[in-house]
Amino acid sequence: MTDTSLRTYAPPGDAIFSTPLSKPRNGQLAHWDAHWMKSSVVVVRAHGDIDCSNAHSLTEHSLAHLVRCRGLILDLARLEFFGAACFSALHRVSVNCAGAGIEWALVPGAAVSRILRICDPDGLLPAADTVSAALGSLQGSTSDADHDIST
Repeated sequence: MTDTSLRTYAPPGDAIFSTPLSKPRNGQLAHWDAHWMKSSVVVVRAHGDIDCSNAHSLTEHSLAHLVRCRGLILDLARLEFFGAACFSALHRVSVNCAGAGIEWALVPGAAVSRILRICDPDGLLPAADTVSAALGSLQGSTSDADHDIST
């Protein structure tokens, strides 16, 4: 399995921007995209399967946006599979966001929720049920909440 990636940039103004990074093949790879909200909050979505062979791609794609945002939402609700070994990818995102002073939230979905029950039983990762709820949970992002987000 190989992942391919595109370089991304933050658009000016209130643009919403999408950057596909990989295409699912036979349900084995994941598809990533990013949507910018007023150039300050980025929603990174993943579709398909994430296992130990491509978890680093999700982490790297998410972390690549940290220098250009004040809030990150990692939407994993549409994943069909999320391996237990991939929890370290979420931990790395959390540690890097904390180090950069950037708020973040996770929208886990069923596949990721199973792993969180095992690996994060105390609920230390900032999880939300929907992208809208995650956006609302980010302090100071209330002005972004008025913009349409397709969930």
